[in-house]
Amino acid sequence: MKLKFWLNIITFVALIAIIIFAWTDIIHALEKITTLNIWVLLLIIPAQFFAFYSLGQVFHYFFKATGVALTMKQLFAPMLELNFVNHVFPSGGASGFSYLTLRLKPYGVSPAKSTLAQLGRFVSTFLAFVGLMFVALFILSLQGDVNPLVVFAVSSIAFTVLFSTAVLVFVVGRESRIDTFTKTLTMWINRGIHIFRRKHPETISLRRVRTMFLELHEDYLVVRQNPKAMWPVMRWAVLTNLAEASLLYIAFMAHGELVNPGAVLIALVVANLVGLVSILPGGVGLYEPLMTAVLISGGIPAGLALSATLVYRVLSLLVSLITGYVLYHRALNRYGSHDTAS
Repeated sequence: MKLKFWLNIITFVALIAIIIFAWTDIIHALEKITTLNIWVLLLIIPAQFFAFYSLGQVFHYFFKATGVALTMKQLFAPMLELNFVNHVFPSGGASGFSYLTLRLKPYGVSPAKSTLAQLGRFVSTFLAFVGLMFVALFILSLQGDVNPLVVFAVSSIAFTVLFSTAVLVFVVGRESRIDTFTKTLTMWINRGIHIFRRKHPETISLRRVRTMFLELHEDYLVVRQNPKAMWPVMRWAVLTNLAEASLLYIAFMAHGELVNPGAVLIALVVANLVGLVSILPGGVGLYEPLMTAVLISGGIPAGLALSATLVYRVLSLLVSLITGYVLYHRALNRYGSHDTAS
């Protein structure tokens, strides 16, 4: 009960932090809303829930490919909770890994399968982003010269995603590589932790890490034997990305502007990737200026780019945090606490 109490306190403080850091943005967005087409703007709500549904389908088909039967009824609420956790507890997505493991445990999903599904979600989502970004570049080129910074950003992201995916597949592909990788990984992590916690030389257990990676290896072999099972995952990953991009585009439509969708998609990808490493809740303070800068580089007027970004961010965060907060605390009371906030 004490742990649940402190988790509630930490969650509340994190929400207050989001409001404080984003207060100026919230005020600007609210001032702008009075001049916007409210009926168009309200489309953000169903579009946001369709994005959650699409993400749930990514997990559904990935679990199905690895022999785990979970229905969308079982997955939809965890998707909203997962989004809430990743916003409130910024840790490059690590919070979501631990939370989903706990959340799906009552359905008999092992930590390794949950972890593999999360990895599969990130890999499929960003691979889909890579393909969509090149389509976006082509669309941008139709309106004239493409800013070199945009080309550089797309090329850098594409290389990073493809290289990271190749490394992950290479490591998980053989047990001998897993042994080498897990020994090196745990050694360096424990050395780093040991600087601050000298009484705990092995904070990260090599045995547990190796066991988890071996389970990942087994599931990877299952997926590799039936690659066609991954096509639905990729299709829904593309739809998830398009649904996310539609939220920002709706904000432009509410301003009465039909901008180049290529610029919108590239701005969303760049902001999402950088937002993963932000130390502030929800990526506030970094996400917005970066997205605005990319939109401007894509030929969208600065004032319009900033206004649409602020309106989109505030409404999207409100929908995500309000629904996620309620479901997250209902799950905590039903299934117990997790160590995400610790």
